[in-house]
Amino acid sequence: MVISMTIREGKYIAPPWIKYPTYPEQSLFWKSGSGAEYLLKFKENVKNEEEYLKIFPKAPTFTKELTPSESLSQEVKDFLGSSSKPLLIRLWKEDAKPKYEFDINEREDIIFMFDKLFYDDSKHFHIGTKGYSSANEIVELVESELRKESSQLWDELKYTVILNAIYYKFVSDINFTKEVIKTKDNVIVYKSNNLELGVQETDDGKYVGNNLLGLATMELRDVLKEVYANYDDIDWELSGDPDSEEHCMCGHVHY
Repeated sequence: MVISMTIREGKYIAPPWIKYPTYPEQSLFWKSGSGAEYLLKFKENVKNEEEYLKIFPKAPTFTKELTPSESLSQEVKDFLGSSSKPLLIRLWKEDAKPKYEFDINEREDIIFMFDKLFYDDSKHFHIGTKGYSSANEIVELVESELRKESSQLWDELKYTVILNAIYYKFVSDINFTKEVIKTKDNVIVYKSNNLELGVQETDDGKYVGNNLLGLATMELRDVLKEVYANYDDIDWELSGDPDSEEHCMCGHVHY
């Protein structure tokens, strides 16, 4: 069965959501220029889309929008269905709540991380036509806009905004993506002075905080495991340069 035409046997053209990972399907990027050209090239080289998608499942940015749960307020449902909703906001669950819930003080399979990645501005990236320098910048901008409408809007969508922001941050660099996949199924906890984003250790050795970054990282990790499972089988000679270069500890670049 022919799935795709490739230069090298056993390799595949990169799916659009990996070739240009920070451009959602609804972005104008795909309507003209390099985006439109790549879509044509992709369609020309994929002969069996159904089989191809078993190898490269669609990223959340290319899947159908979820219908908001009845548990959400009418204000939130109206906002999610309006034309004023930012392109980068997508529900990952119908109720906009975290996928995971647990008491970190009762877990032993924990990987501690620091919130530096959330604030890291070393790489500028675009979501659609807008540019951002960090996940924190995205969250601050969206929070400001939502709070102008109402505090309830922000409270209900806070986790969703954080989840989407760090998703774009991770996929903007394949090295970030692969590192989070390497954490396997361990519980991820961020140490942070911001107790919404992470946790702090108390004098009695207990951890307090909402750890929203950790919950979001675990949720997006589940998706990245599937979307990027066959990343090493992409033919970059056929696909053109990857969106970001892969580095190993020795400093070499890999394609």
